[in-house]
Amino acid sequence: MDNEKIRKHLVNAIEKKVPDVRNEIESKIQKAEQLESNDEFYKPRSLGNVNKKRSLYKRLSLAAVACLICIMTVTFTPVLASLEGLYDKIFSSEHIDDTGVRTAIHKGLGQPVDQTYYDEEHDITVHFESVMTDDKETKLLLTYQSDSTDLKNYYIDLFEGVSSIQLVTENGQRRTLDNVGWGSEYYDSEKNKKAEALSFESIKEYEGQKIRLEIKNLTIWGNERGSVETTWPLEFKLDESATSDRETVKVNKEFTFKNETYTIKQVEFSGLETRVVVSGSDIKPHIDENGNRYHVLSKLEHHFLNARKNDKKFGYIVDEGKSGVFLESAGEKVVPIFSKGEVEGAADEYVMIFAPVKDSKNSFLKVGEDIKIPLTK
Repeated sequence: MDNEKIRKHLVNAIEKKVPDVRNEIESKIQKAEQLESNDEFYKPRSLGNVNKKRSLYKRLSLAAVACLICIMTVTFTPVLASLEGLYDKIFSSEHIDDTGVRTAIHKGLGQPVDQTYYDEEHDITVHFESVMTDDKETKLLLTYQSDSTDLKNYYIDLFEGVSSIQLVTENGQRRTLDNVGWGSEYYDSEKNKKAEALSFESIKEYEGQKIRLEIKNLTIWGNERGSVETTWPLEFKLDESATSDRETVKVNKEFTFKNETYTIKQVEFSGLETRVVVSGSDIKPHIDENGNRYHVLSKLEHHFLNARKNDKKFGYIVDEGKSGVFLESAGEKVVPIFSKGEVEGAADEYVMIFAPVKDSKNSFLKVGEDIKIPLTK
């Protein structure tokens, strides 16, 4: 492993998760690089009171530093699992009704951006927390807070509001990014603070590039829809720590539910979600006498939404007292992400989205109490 790869490993594996040891290990890498050529003993640069008391260190080879990184990654596993200080705790709480976001945070996925922007005109302080993306979706976590502007009815609504998010490349190319579902948000009335987990199309193709994201306009929902004209910018280099892959499995298995025949066409597993794509005898576009196309819920869609509950405190959650459509993985129940209920597939397809699974090789689709289909080829 060359020097740059060691440093890259350090940044990806430790910087965003174990900030307390970042400087120490980076210093050791730098010293090892210096000593690769002069092979002398050295006295380490000051790293605090503890290091000041240490005697001279002998030369550490780069291989030893690599081992040290691996050891510390294991040693600090509890720290890696604890995200205090890295994310606003609200994003790992039940107040965010996207279980994919909560799961990704607990797994340490994503690239921290840790940038603050002050919207002086509206007295709103915006803090961009992190970004994570795979082949089909991007999550941007941010909070915004104000001392004078009541934010209760303010939203970054990419789905049916006036808000939008645009991406600008280094050469000035600009594109508006499509939403993926509704996103998830929470309002803390005591702090007059909003937390938003925005969902929009993948930006994975820009890995390694410096990009700019611009949130355009806030949506006000009250008796009628209003807007706040503003632009909130975020500039950063999209690192590989932000990106992850999807595993797509072609299933092609049929089952019958309420006298309708459905086919599970494929399943997509990622760290942000699990998508189950189905077709069926009652999944098809309808056309009225004027030639207008419209959508009618299939029996499977009705049952998928049957267990959805709109909780005033926690958003869209599962009503455990109702039958529905779930996944089972490694013996555990995997719930739907209802905030993505409007994600569309092809005209003759229905896309059901669930939380990430623990074991893609041991996962099942469960419809009601009697139907259980393995999600394998």
